[in-house]
Amino acid sequence: MKKLGVFLGFQPGSNLSTEGIGRLLAFILKEQKSNNFGIVLFCPEWLVGSVKSLLKDNKVPLEKCEIVSTQSIPIGVKIKNYLINRRTGTKKISPFKRILLKLKQSVYEVLEKLFVEFMSTSSWLLLFSKSILYLLIGLIMSPIILSFLVIFFLYKSVSLIAKKGLRRVKNISFVHSLFENADSFSGKMRGRFYHIVLDNELNRIVKLINSRKEVKVCFIPSMAWPQVKSIQCSKVLAAPDILFYDFPTQYSDTITAHKRIRKSIDSADHLICYSNHVKYGHLIDKCGVDESKVTVIKHANINMREHLKLSVSVSKYLTDVQNAKLIINSYIQSKYSPNNVWFNSNISQIDYVIYSSQARPHKNIFNLIKAIKIINMEKYKNIKLIVTGDISNLEYMQDYIKENHLENDIFVMGGLSSEVLAAFNKMAVCAVNPTLFEGGFPFTFSEAYSVGTPSVMSSIPVVEAEIESIELRDLMLFDPYNPYSMAQKIEYAMEHKDELYKAQAGLYEKFAQRDWKLVVGEYNAVFEKFMS
Repeated sequence: MKKLGVFLGFQPGSNLSTEGIGRLLAFILKEQKSNNFGIVLFCPEWLVGSVKSLLKDNKVPLEKCEIVSTQSIPIGVKIKNYLINRRTGTKKISPFKRILLKLKQSVYEVLEKLFVEFMSTSSWLLLFSKSILYLLIGLIMSPIILSFLVIFFLYKSVSLIAKKGLRRVKNISFVHSLFENADSFSGKMRGRFYHIVLDNELNRIVKLINSRKEVKVCFIPSMAWPQVKSIQCSKVLAAPDILFYDFPTQYSDTITAHKRIRKSIDSADHLICYSNHVKYGHLIDKCGVDESKVTVIKHANINMREHLKLSVSVSKYLTDVQNAKLIINSYIQSKYSPNNVWFNSNISQIDYVIYSSQARPHKNIFNLIKAIKIINMEKYKNIKLIVTGDISNLEYMQDYIKENHLENDIFVMGGLSSEVLAAFNKMAVCAVNPTLFEGGFPFTFSEAYSVGTPSVMSSIPVVEAEIESIELRDLMLFDPYNPYSMAQKIEYAMEHKDELYKAQAGLYEKFAQRDWKLVVGEYNAVFEKFMS
């Protein structure tokens, strides 16, 4: 049987369930019929868990495809993961340290028990006897205790002296410069070596694909992997967008990235993108790709309601809203401590907007945060913002949040399952998408609308191309570069949620004419051209 291979070269730590490319792949697999051709997913060993989680989260049976991976995770990747976990405080406790912690806890418990027992003594004679006994035990144990204290004191003293000495040496100007240059050089070398390790692993995947002669076509869902040029079968490359053509200043080392992308494009037999804007603006005009080699396949709606759907027997006693509240409460109580603002809160009494996306420069989260500040501080409203992109390590955003006292207004909730994301969308005032660029119409619109929530979003080419009504544009689109424009549309959604939802019905129905069966059929038509 002829088979379609899928090359997945995402980096260690990738969560495919939160990646647009990953979710698109899940939708394609879900609607794929077994009588078309077999599907084999090729990936590094570090990605297998994420692939299985993606399939499970989107209710795709494992039988739909075969997963083939490299034999093991490279030592270099394991070391990198260890260092990351150590830095973020998520490192695993060693067996030896676990024993020490248990011993420490046991000592505390024994001392506490002895103290309570001592203070509970009712007879002065018995109290005197216990005092003599404890004193004798203390004298017997004192050499051991003193030895431990001396060793601990010496260890701390040496560490402190070494740190102070190193600090003084570093303060000498030329030595300080030497240390800085050494740190910079070692950081660059570590990054370079790490990427070489990753590239070598992707080359191993290429060899796995080439060893499977029944794989006639390979689908590559990203342009970031130039190793695919060595794949011997026909190659169909997904080309969502080339962002730095539109935002060159927001990305570092664009020369290297451009070289990698061009290698992937030049080696592809065919390309698939999601909009005419990318086809002509990026691939044909800027990359010189022949028009006949590019097919535009637009997305279908994402119906999140299936994740809130109840059985007939349960739906007699529980509404969609009640179910969404239960899902959110269960998530909050499993993830957060009792002192968190969301813990034990009534979600139906909290007005919030949601932005489901990765934390990347063009996603424009900073301007959205500024818009929330405008609504709450200048317009005296009370709206919260949930973002799924992890902005916790972006200092400029965190500084802005602290300076403007927005800690209880901006919340990061990353890695949400489809069920939890559907529930949060259901209970939101509206979904907001302030992105500066997308390769196709944003998924966030149908994700929210399918569970009864309207959207406001950026006025960008791929969005304007799909919204013909000037009136609807005026209601739901804002200037993504202007936080005040954004705030105005969010405020309108807060006050006219039902009206906005009804106004967007025609747009949703337009997209509903394309279901995922139709989309998969269009993908298959491209694959089958190269199956012979």
